[in-house]
Amino acid sequence: MMGVIADMSDLLLGLDIGTQGVKGVLVDRQGQAVAEAELEHDSVYPRSDWCEHNMLQNWWQNPVNVILSLLQTKNVLPARIAAVSISGVFPAMGPTDSKGEPLRGAILYSDNRALKEVEELNETLGLNLTSEALTPKLMWFLRNEPELAGEMSMFFDAAHFAIFKLTGEYVIDTITAGLFGAIYASPTASWRDNICEQFCIPVEVLPAVHPPAKIIGQVHRDAAEATGLNVGTPILAGLPDLVASSISVGVVEPEEAIVYYGTAGLIPILKIPLIHAIWKPFPEQERLLKTGIGIDGTSVTGPHGISGYVYDYPAYSLSVGDAVRWFRDCFGPPEAKTAQLEGGLSAYARLDQLAAKVNSGSAGLFLLPHFQGQRSPDFNPAATGIFFGITKSHTRSHFFRAVLESFGYELRRGLEEYYPEGLTLDRVVATGGGARSPLWRQVVSDITGFRQEYIPEADSSLGDAYLAGIALGWYEDFQQLKDGWIEVKAITEPDPANQQIYDQLFPFYCSLHNAVDESYWQHYHMMKNAGGAWYV
Repeated sequence: MMGVIADMSDLLLGLDIGTQGVKGVLVDRQGQAVAEAELEHDSVYPRSDWCEHNMLQNWWQNPVNVILSLLQTKNVLPARIAAVSISGVFPAMGPTDSKGEPLRGAILYSDNRALKEVEELNETLGLNLTSEALTPKLMWFLRNEPELAGEMSMFFDAAHFAIFKLTGEYVIDTITAGLFGAIYASPTASWRDNICEQFCIPVEVLPAVHPPAKIIGQVHRDAAEATGLNVGTPILAGLPDLVASSISVGVVEPEEAIVYYGTAGLIPILKIPLIHAIWKPFPEQERLLKTGIGIDGTSVTGPHGISGYVYDYPAYSLSVGDAVRWFRDCFGPPEAKTAQLEGGLSAYARLDQLAAKVNSGSAGLFLLPHFQGQRSPDFNPAATGIFFGITKSHTRSHFFRAVLESFGYELRRGLEEYYPEGLTLDRVVATGGGARSPLWRQVVSDITGFRQEYIPEADSSLGDAYLAGIALGWYEDFQQLKDGWIEVKAITEPDPANQQIYDQLFPFYCSLHNAVDESYWQHYHMMKNAGGAWYV
């Protein structure tokens, strides 16, 4: 029987659990999609600066439903699935008891509640963490919800919760662990017991660490009954959605980059070839902010760095994709209704049509897109969204175009601050759900000067599927993906006339950003002191 199953196993299952939904794909050895499925889900905001996910719904039941849909839509025999790879939203901290039952909502990367813990870690250890990091969130939970913390045996991000539910294995991958901050030693893929003890973090709740391309377990019987997968189906160690997205478009070398049009918008800069990162730990320790040396005293190369991590994040707009969705939900019901009645173009595409009628620069209307704080090039958790320059002549079309333009401005601002002498990239690829918009890609190219490739069929779930093939030994590296799985279908070149307009507007955007920096904090403290319904 095992030989028969092995002969039948010709498909790879990739699953991505993102901030706004779950997507899955079944792919054959040649990279052809046999079935695709997706489900949207929402985040929860208990307070204006908090952001959470319902773990059971978003990280388990929705993935289960997507897997069932993949199998049922094309009547796929589960024995055909050779392996499963899962990526997900990160960093995220979802605590559970010893059976994997959630104790509370999972605290997401965009959550800003752990500011005191961020400050404490940075001042004590000399680091440069932001509220993106996981360790401050874990510390906040241990200190502020001690009764629940007393019941905690494990904690998860999205991908690794699903992996646990499928296999019973409590693991994390080396790339995701690199964004914990302070307590993880990247070169040895191990936990720093002394720092855990210093900050009262129980080492027994920390997961086993494995490289993303390692098979760490198999689907057990209960999970098989829930998902329709076969008992014994191999499961990989998991990885961040951003890395899976990079794989899906073949951006796997330091001279290449993706522009990620997701819930968050960013351009991550890879520091080592990705083929090494999926098999081996990142070789450098966290950098001490003042001295530039590693936290363990070793030297750290390069002028920049999210310490101990495979990527640099020179430009990271935390909620620009959320801003697009917010605009659709609040101001795009006419387009949503028309899309529902007529079919065809989505509400987003119809809003694009409106924005395309507006000239570059949105008639002097600007958006600072910091709906959930700001990450880089400046960390400011108090930052909020600001529309500036509103006049009676501005319409919904201007406002939506200003939302799209804000991402381009933020990318350019971050890159120019992070790399004052410039950054040379051989290849830039637009990825993420927002990259489906030709208008948005054009706006970003016009502001940044980037030539962007676009590969419509590529997304994180496809990258997951290919990684599963590497784990099985079907592929040695990423060359087969580049040669046969993906094809560039569109290239966006900067428009010289629009570039001239944005070159004139960009300095004002930067000055506007700097001018309101102190006002962000005044507003934050005012709202916090007000308390009650006004603040939440």
